[in-house]
Amino acid sequence: METKTNWLALVVAALVGIAMGFLWYGMLFTNQWMAGNGITMEGEKMMKNGAEMPMSSLPMIINAVSMLVYAYLMNWLINKTSSFDLKSGATVGAVIGVIHLFGIYTGNRFAGNPVSLSMVDGFYTFLLFTVMGAIIGSWRAK
Repeated sequence: METKTNWLALVVAALVGIAMGFLWYGMLFTNQWMAGNGITMEGEKMMKNGAEMPMSSLPMIINAVSMLVYAYLMNWLINKTSSFDLKSGATVGAVIGVIHLFGIYTGNRFAGNPVSLSMVDGFYTFLLFTVMGAIIGSWRAK
């Protein structure tokens, strides 16, 4: 079976994922995320363990590439499961999101990070994959 790809849907899903990350981490849960990671602000400087955190565009570039890869893989999975509507696409995404949530939670438990960090990061990935699945599932390639 040939995998159909709606490239516009994948780009839109990736851009929505990036926007969700900016909202989630930059506006809604900034304080919880920073506290969970041990990051503080001293004036305009972000500090971790007493040292200034260098600012770089590399994480943003990696994030953009990752979102495109996530969207491409979500498209493949949606095609394999014939989830060609909003509800079934969102369901496939939610399943992937739950799997990621548990992985994040487990990693944070081993690292001794607070549960609040697991909730911020885990529920972001759950929401991210659910929304990506909904977009790609409902915006099917003909």
